[in-house]
Amino acid sequence: MTSGQRVNTYLCMTKDVGLGGNLFGGVMMGWIDESAAIFAYKYTGATRLVTLKFAEMVFRLPVRVGDFVDVYAANIRTGRTSITLDVECRVGDKVVVETTATFVSLDEAGRPTPIVPKPD
Repeated sequence: MTSGQRVNTYLCMTKDVGLGGNLFGGVMMGWIDESAAIFAYKYTGATRLVTLKFAEMVFRLPVRVGDFVDVYAANIRTGRTSITLDVECRVGDKVVVETTATFVSLDEAGRPTPIVPKPD
């Protein structure tokens, strides 16, 4: 992804790393899920979105204590009931993780419901 909107910035702290001094992958995955959901909510205006799936997550470089991780997202496709996003995490100008996330809009009963475009 060459462009996208910065959604969040996280600081890698001692509590976030394993014995080798690298950020736990699960912590990064949580940051990505949260950031992608924020982007999807803002982009669609939907009131109930749930994570459907993530594509392969490619962890390109380690993240260390003191690194600021910027999470970027861009809309790839909005379907009838879902939105798919391209997500990229960067430390400075280096891409450390990238993936694709899909969210589905649900009604009050938990069934997929159409995403109504939000007014501009």
